Amino acid sequence: MEDYRAELLRQVRLGDIATGEAAGACLPGLLRRLTHHETRAGTAALPWRLYHRWRRDSLRRQVADARWHVEQGRAARMGNLAARR
Repeated sequence: MEDYRAELLRQVRLGDIATGEAAGACLPGLLRRLTHHETRAGTAALPWRLYHRWRRDSLRRQVADARWHVEQGRAARMGNLAARR
């Protein structure tokens, strides 16, 4: 039973590391798109302004989630397994 548990924790740790690296790779693109929609949210015509506002809020959530995954990957690399949300 202990071998199974150790193997499971090792697999979870490797998954957290891989997810953190993938999120870190996506983060610059998300930040670039967020900046684009933040600048367009106030200058576009009304129907597009609503779209940019919605997209900006969606991208902010995605950036926060990606940063959380990067932190989880960093913690897993250092040997700490943090609790999932």
